[in-house]
Amino acid sequence: MTKTEHTSTAKRKTYVRDMGDGIRLEAEVSPCVFMYAGYPLQIQVTLHRHAGECLGDALAVDRTKTASTYKRTDVERLLRAVRIAPCPRCSSPAFDPATVETNRTGLCEVCFMGDLKSKYAANEEAEQRKIAARDRRMKRKGMVVRISGWVHPQGGGDDYQVDWYLNAAPTPDQVRKLLSEQGSSVLDDYQIIEL
Repeated sequence: MTKTEHTSTAKRKTYVRDMGDGIRLEAEVSPCVFMYAGYPLQIQVTLHRHAGECLGDALAVDRTKTASTYKRTDVERLLRAVRIAPCPRCSSPAFDPATVETNRTGLCEVCFMGDLKSKYAANEEAEQRKIAARDRRMKRKGMVVRISGWVHPQGGGDDYQVDWYLNAAPTPDQVRKLLSEQGSSVLDDYQIIEL
């Protein structure tokens, strides 16, 4: 990593822009700008309304500047370019996606998170119906329990879930053996569900 003229206090400087009506933007230079040589200037912008109310975060980027070439005026210019627009759904303040990098597509944080929670709940419900149907099929085949265990790979990597169906309740040693055979470093992360 290359040394820059910026001190650690400059890295944590907060820039504020008052938008009127109690709305303000706060920005800081993202830590990744200092962590990776050649990383472009990127600021994380937070939208606030009223004391303590956060309405979301977004990023503004200047790909022509880096940690060693940007100045305070570059950060201020990026912050001045950020626009706020009313959420198309509820009219709350939201980031204008044409001026920042965000996945909110113009929605305010509340509307975006509401959509996300709804999608998650629908996916979760569909998954639970799928598991229940599989449990019923396995019960008709004579199985009495489902073991849902999490495999924590010994070599690292993402954990993943495995299900086993048995025609008799297992002992803890049997379940540990099943998890061990899958290469799990953790042998007690499981649940036994009676069908």
